[in-house]
Amino acid sequence: MFERAKPLWAAAAVVLAVPLLSPPAAAAASELRVISWNICGEAGGERGDAGYCPYRNEPDKKVKQIAGLVSEHQANVVLLQEVCGVAADSHMELLKAALGPGWSFARADGARPDGRVDCRGSLSGNLGLGIAVKSRITGTKVTQTLPPDTTGKSKQTLPTLCVRTASWTGTQICTTHVLADPADPRRPQQVRNIKTAVSAGGLDVVLGGDFNLFPGSAELRPLSSAYEECDAGGAKRNEVTHHAWTNGKHVYRKRDHIFATRAGTSRRFTSCDADQSLMDRTANEPDSGPPNGYSDHAPLIGYLPGA
Repeated sequence: MFERAKPLWAAAAVVLAVPLLSPPAAAAASELRVISWNICGEAGGERGDAGYCPYRNEPDKKVKQIAGLVSEHQANVVLLQEVCGVAADSHMELLKAALGPGWSFARADGARPDGRVDCRGSLSGNLGLGIAVKSRITGTKVTQTLPPDTTGKSKQTLPTLCVRTASWTGTQICTTHVLADPADPRRPQQVRNIKTAVSAGGLDVVLGGDFNLFPGSAELRPLSSAYEECDAGGAKRNEVTHHAWTNGKHVYRKRDHIFATRAGTSRRFTSCDADQSLMDRTANEPDSGPPNGYSDHAPLIGYLPGA
């Protein structure tokens, strides 16, 4: 099921190391090389707790892996969920330093059910979504796509963040995060709201995120019927992007997707891969030892022509 683990980026600082092998060919001028990853950058808890997440209190380690992916794929778009921003030592600010000049950044707060957006514990900054593009951002739009809780119990917000760029003027690049609870009655409307938000303006759409919905899900249909999904075709379809340790068992599912405007009857995506070497696949017990990945999610990487 899983690929052989890839070597980890071993530089001590959050910088791009000089590659030992010839680097991959750079993306063509109009090509989009997109990384979408829920880095589980804020969820807390100790080993064995339900909220455990690898390297939660070490944002530099997570950022090092993001920068490594960018270098490996010569990516020019990074879409992040559960990421901390604003503060100097937050994921987004560390990523700015790691990627260097030529990149632009956007972010949006996403509140927890208690209404707070601060990244907890030893972390700094605000929780939410982040986008990095190797271009100049010419427009940013944040839409609150999660309907309010009519019971008044939850103050959670899960926005959709979109940017327009100088390099891909005909494309709106977006990221989002859908409710995890399958019993929450707001999920279907949230997905419909996401579709409305990203399609506004009539541009081509590239949308990546943690949708917490599986391939073929009826709730995902407003998006999956309107757009091409990165991993719905090719030799390896619907690769696992999430691992959970539930009731003493490993549970592997695909929750993460990259969607794009269709190109007639031909496939738009030229490549799609879930890098499972960066997904923690260990049992989550108090004595389980160190994780073997950096998030409970695997990054999803898609290549496609831009517009």
